[in-house]
Amino acid sequence: MRKSGFFLAAAVLAAFACCFVTSCSSSKTAKDKSVNTEQPKVRIAHPYEFFDFDKDLYITFPVKGNEVLLQSLVKKIAPEMKDFALKQLIDKTENFYLASTLDFLAVEGQKPNFQFVATGSFPVSYNSMLFTNSNGFREVHEEQGDRVYNYYYNNMADFFVDIPLNGYCFADTEYLSGMLLAQERTRAGEVYKPDWPEAVYTKHFLTQKTETIDWYLASTETAVKMLLGANVKLPVEYAYGSMHRVAEQPQDGMLYSLDAVLELKDKRFVRPNVLVLSKNMAALDKGDASRKDMVSVQPGNGNQIEIKNLVIDLSALVEKVDTKAK
Repeated sequence: MRKSGFFLAAAVLAAFACCFVTSCSSSKTAKDKSVNTEQPKVRIAHPYEFFDFDKDLYITFPVKGNEVLLQSLVKKIAPEMKDFALKQLIDKTENFYLASTLDFLAVEGQKPNFQFVATGSFPVSYNSMLFTNSNGFREVHEEQGDRVYNYYYNNMADFFVDIPLNGYCFADTEYLSGMLLAQERTRAGEVYKPDWPEAVYTKHFLTQKTETIDWYLASTETAVKMLLGANVKLPVEYAYGSMHRVAEQPQDGMLYSLDAVLELKDKRFVRPNVLVLSKNMAALDKGDASRKDMVSVQPGNGNQIEIKNLVIDLSALVEKVDTKAK
């Protein structure tokens, strides 16, 4: 099996927040007044705890309201998947959590390297229905020590996938055993909190907002180069924010209104870069010039710059995803 990469979306673009808590039960009869059949509780883990935390971009992606974007991304990742199977997967998915590298945006022929977790109401039996030869998948077996992990491989896009538990789907461009083992350990009580800024972790990955996509750029170099050009140097340590689909657009459109917080390396860089970004954001904005809330760039708290109401077209970003790249 090969190791390789993928992306998924959006600049931006997704997961699955579902963990299992078994319940206590008791029964009383005339002969046995209290029989306690209490079973051990399983810790509820956040889906990001199954990731490696070595990627550039992290996205929390509710499916509701973002079906067009998700369908476009999945079709790029798994182009051989039949429409029926794709519809079944999307209909049963509630949230999508994605981690991806971004170097494929700047390096021609580079494939993205990604992990994702999808959460929803799909059963384990969906493995045999979705990940079939006709949908572009084959079953594989990975040996690690005295264990054998069984999951599926996408022949065209070169990634691994499995539904190990009801309500969870895992995918990785590397071998899948790492995510599967992390899932087992979190259920046993271990904690894998990502080493992210506290504001990012609590505000953007623990609080769920209906139809709003949350994102975090742990590495901004590629994103800055893509948006502003190679000649613009922006001293950003990290960036985070959210975006929602613009209401007034064609049914298959992918215009999104984005808010961002940029954490700069020094407070002295804030005001001069507000001026630089104001000009660039106005040029990048794809929104209606007559809309009520126009794009704005303002100083934020401490070392931060805040960008609001920037309308971007994610269809252009989705087109950059090339699973055939080497």
